[in-house]
Amino acid sequence: MSSTTIPIRYLPRKSPAPPTRENQYCQHEHPPSFEPRCPEYNTQSFNNYGFPRPGIQSPSAHQLVAKDFLISDETWEDLRMGVPDLDFVVIGSGLTALAFIDNTLKRDPRKKILCLERGDFWLPDHFQNLPPPFRYIPGGHSETFPFTLSKQTYESDIKFVHGSYPFFGGRSIFWSAWSPSPTAALMRNWPESLVATAQKPGFFKLANKLLRVTKATDIGPPYGKLQRQIDQRLQPAVAEGEICSAQEVYPAPMAVASIAKTSTIHFNKFSTPGPLFSLYKEQQRHVRAGTGAPLLFATQATVQYLGVDVGFPSLPSVGDEESVTFLRTSRGDLPIAHRTKIILCAGAFPNATLLLNSFRHNKYIAMSAGKIVTGHFITHVVARVKRSAFYDLNQESIEIGAEYLAGQHPTSHLQYHIQITAIASPDPTQDAEDAARFCPDFAGTATEDQLRGSEDYVIFVCATLGELSENNTNSFFRLSSQPLSGDPTSNCILQVIPDEKDYELWDQMDEATLDAIRAMAGDKKHEVEWWHQPKPWDKPGVWKREIPGKETIRMEGIVHEASVLPLGDGDEYCVNRDYRVKGVSNVYVTGAAIFPTSGSWNPTLTMCGFAQDLARKLTARNPAGKRDRETNRMPLASDTDEDD
Repeated sequence: MSSTTIPIRYLPRKSPAPPTRENQYCQHEHPPSFEPRCPEYNTQSFNNYGFPRPGIQSPSAHQLVAKDFLISDETWEDLRMGVPDLDFVVIGSGLTALAFIDNTLKRDPRKKILCLERGDFWLPDHFQNLPPPFRYIPGGHSETFPFTLSKQTYESDIKFVHGSYPFFGGRSIFWSAWSPSPTAALMRNWPESLVATAQKPGFFKLANKLLRVTKATDIGPPYGKLQRQIDQRLQPAVAEGEICSAQEVYPAPMAVASIAKTSTIHFNKFSTPGPLFSLYKEQQRHVRAGTGAPLLFATQATVQYLGVDVGFPSLPSVGDEESVTFLRTSRGDLPIAHRTKIILCAGAFPNATLLLNSFRHNKYIAMSAGKIVTGHFITHVVARVKRSAFYDLNQESIEIGAEYLAGQHPTSHLQYHIQITAIASPDPTQDAEDAARFCPDFAGTATEDQLRGSEDYVIFVCATLGELSENNTNSFFRLSSQPLSGDPTSNCILQVIPDEKDYELWDQMDEATLDAIRAMAGDKKHEVEWWHQPKPWDKPGVWKREIPGKETIRMEGIVHEASVLPLGDGDEYCVNRDYRVKGVSNVYVTGAAIFPTSGSWNPTLTMCGFAQDLARKLTARNPAGKRDRETNRMPLASDTDEDD
């Protein structure tokens, strides 16, 4: 039966398969249960160390993680039979999923949540926190593209749009961790409801707390003297108009997993697998104390459709709204209770694909979903200046500085920002690993080739991001009339074509990037050298006094896709001010898909803030939580009401 021609509302409901125990020793070595497994109570193997039969002889990494954190096949089959009655099903395991789940359970640990991830468990941490060989992982087979890219896009200056990472943790295990807090003025053409929410005193405070956002000046070594000096040079340059159309600059705010006071590793990049598993363990303690419900994770569970049963007039509805009653997944149909709410946290394109396939007759989705595609295009410039341009830098080990500089085109008002990384490495051989680990963004650090021979220099790496115009009918995301794949999760076509306003912004942000580098270099007697990297990229680069051309500094690829499911009050928007899909009573959207315009700022912190606000709207604070803390039975994740 073709999913491309028959809407899900008319697809027959598959009967859940009866539970089976024939494979019980292949995945889990513990009795199946909705109650979480607790190491304190499960200190030996389910088969008693080989009695009465041998244990698993070749366990996989998935089995090792699944034993403690993922639901078993038997539990999944029980869920398919319709128990327990879930409060929320969260689709995706990335940063907005963490934000929603974390704030929901802070407010009421008795909420029952099932989190579905299409991929498997792979990396336990951000790849920059792992040994150096892991730096080669991003891209390639780790990145999937769940859409067909148009020929026009492939042949344009853009060429492609970055894809998804289908693993537990999603893009959080590869992201750059830059986390600026945009002002209301930067939320250009946004609906008042979103702007007002973001301006509440606790909005960014709560999101910063979740992601542990820390300014570069507060991290400590290797962020020290170089950090202070580049900030001292950029501040007056912006204030006095020396940098083209720049409006503000400040030390980079970065999401960090931890800051340790050691001489080796000072901070780690933030990702979601650890915090999500910590929430899992916390809910285990709640279950034992009788104060909460288990948090359930299922991997390799791709949601293909949101199903609406047909022929049941008794089903509850609100006006002409539909209610999703089952999820069609790669592991079979999963029934959904009428009160269960579905939270889409899978990313802009996967979320849009799911809605476009599931609700083809929904007028709001038909009018607005995928009609706008925005995101960020990139310029990448690397330069260096003699160390003598700075004073008293560390002669023994690496120093790093990171600044965030933002600006705006004076007529189109399209925004750009520069992610500035400065590196002083007296011993490139020794410092290469520290540079890869400690720099804010692996793609924004100096390469080994750039560090080699730069012992007497400070290197500036500038990644400049500009926002795509939202008024571009040549860019779209829609169902393909002739999909190349029968997979309903990848049957959309994507086209992104830059327009005249985009190129005007691109020219200006290139100029601003060069101005910023000159400002950091200081006195004009310190001549700047520029890195020239010819294409294709496998050719060696070289330092020159001449400024490189556009053809080498403008990067292929769009990042931070947004706007495909815009939020607003009119019929031209498909998501309402409470983040719910219009015309559907129990489906909610998170992430940059709801942004009417993308801005240029890194969107993750703001996305998490709105996901936390969604949790606040859907879950009232449980007063029992305070009593639990007073009796010291089970401490909750939060002791504040700052999100109210």
